[in-house]
Amino acid sequence: MAKKRGIVIGIGCLAVLVVVVGLSLMVATALRSRLPDDVVLSVRLSGPIVELAVDDPFAELAGSSPISMRDIRRALILAADDDRVRGVRLRIDGFGGGFANIQEIRSLLARVRAAGKWTAVYMDTAGEFSPGNAQYYLASACDEISLNPAGDVNLIGISVRSPFIRGTFDKLGIKPEFPGRGPYKTARFMYTETEFTEGQREMMEWLAGSIMDQMVTDIATARGLESAAVRNTVDSAPLSSAAAVEAGLIDHLEDWTAFCDRLNDNEGGSAKAVNLGRYLERAPVESGGARIAVVTAIGAIMRGDSGRSLNPLFGGEVMGSDTIAKAWRDIRKNKNIRAAVFRIDSPGGSAVASEIIRQEMVRVADQIPVVVSMSNTAASGGYWISCGAQRIVADPGTITASIGVFGGHLNTERFWSEKLGITYGKMDFGANADIYGDLDDWTDPQRLILDGMLDRIYGDFLERVADSRGMTTDEVHAIAEGRVFTGVQALERGLVDHLGGFDTALAAARELAGINPEARVSLVDYPKTLPWWKQILEKKRTEEASVDTMVNTLQRWVSTGRLETPGVVWTPPIVIE
Repeated sequence: MAKKRGIVIGIGCLAVLVVVVGLSLMVATALRSRLPDDVVLSVRLSGPIVELAVDDPFAELAGSSPISMRDIRRALILAADDDRVRGVRLRIDGFGGGFANIQEIRSLLARVRAAGKWTAVYMDTAGEFSPGNAQYYLASACDEISLNPAGDVNLIGISVRSPFIRGTFDKLGIKPEFPGRGPYKTARFMYTETEFTEGQREMMEWLAGSIMDQMVTDIATARGLESAAVRNTVDSAPLSSAAAVEAGLIDHLEDWTAFCDRLNDNEGGSAKAVNLGRYLERAPVESGGARIAVVTAIGAIMRGDSGRSLNPLFGGEVMGSDTIAKAWRDIRKNKNIRAAVFRIDSPGGSAVASEIIRQEMVRVADQIPVVVSMSNTAASGGYWISCGAQRIVADPGTITASIGVFGGHLNTERFWSEKLGITYGKMDFGANADIYGDLDDWTDPQRLILDGMLDRIYGDFLERVADSRGMTTDEVHAIAEGRVFTGVQALERGLVDHLGGFDTALAAARELAGINPEARVSLVDYPKTLPWWKQILEKKRTEEASVDTMVNTLQRWVSTGRLETPGVVWTPPIVIE
């Protein structure tokens, strides 16, 4: 009886699923009806901006699907060339995206303006008791900027904060030891210091200074102001709405309804506002033409499959070497692919995993052009995997380079015994059996061994960069030692070839493959994107696997006293806001 009841319930659930899917398809079909003759493209930036969004109709119907750089790019490029589109109406709330993302969206808005379309932006506020640099920087790309009269402009300048956990280790009785190559390979200082070292402070100053210069110059150019005037305004911020108008940063003080009504009146009431999702659903799908692969590689680089880590210190997106290496092998098998764009957003991680990915990328680059497109971050291992591509393109605000290595361990014996009352019996059969343990200090001979390993990995890194960039290892070393640069600074040092976003990289791939700049191309995503329902199942499986991994990690930590670190070619997140 229970079995029959289970079968009936299962059939009932399946029927409900079929009905829901059917209704979703009917709604989606209705949304794909013909666009009106006069359109205002309405784009709202709120929440995280991801590289690729999951194609989930249920999330779209509920309004919870995150906006992606790929969708923003496609919509604004189509809008620039679409005779039905009169202009772009942008609403900016709090959104999660790096400076490189902002610069790419700014360039896409400039493309719309160059096509003779107007662009207008509305903000409730540019930051509310919080930095509003990112919101205003993006808004300044539009022809006109509107602000709610109750809002503020928190264009307050660049701020850098870096955490140090040495003090926590001291309180817990944990002793860190993390040698590295170069005074600017600063990831290890998170463990060993309580404040910026001299080299770290110097590096952060040139990074933040470069971002600040770019932001000020771009705002001044867009608003018809002098850079000095913008800097003076930054120093006097936060600004009330009235003060922002007086400073030339804001054009109109009005709420959202008044903003929309005014734009509608400017168009004679004939244009219909269409949001980004609907516009893309109703727009023609590009097909045919030369096929260009796009390999999207996001997150910390680790061996295994891509996914998500729940590690409380180093968690987040994971770029798995198995997943990305397979993507390159699949491209090599596909004889219809003319070129590839390697889209990277990564702080690095494992040297072995980075080399596995790089090797497969180079095999493809031996057959067809490969162009790297660096997003917000392509540092340390994220730069390693770019070595061997024919061209490297970075946004001006990309965080990149960090050519250096570090390694180390934590002596946690006092923590276990004094704080938790756990002691360990120890037996080692081999002079260096405990070299990767976290219950004893290294011996001097072991330190020599670890130094040799770091020297070897650093030497390999220098050679990869030197071969890729046409330099000697000495020339690379002179700009390496862990130094992190913005895209602008990396270009000056020969570490990238061009400044620009995804479209600049795509244009370079066309050029190298001998494809006419005006010819239609089809972008083919790798790793292959799954249907939305498979992605839901895969997300569930990945989350369960991540929980299992975290539990196993904790169990291994207690059993051995050893805590793993993220990798020898890793750069900690550099948060600039």
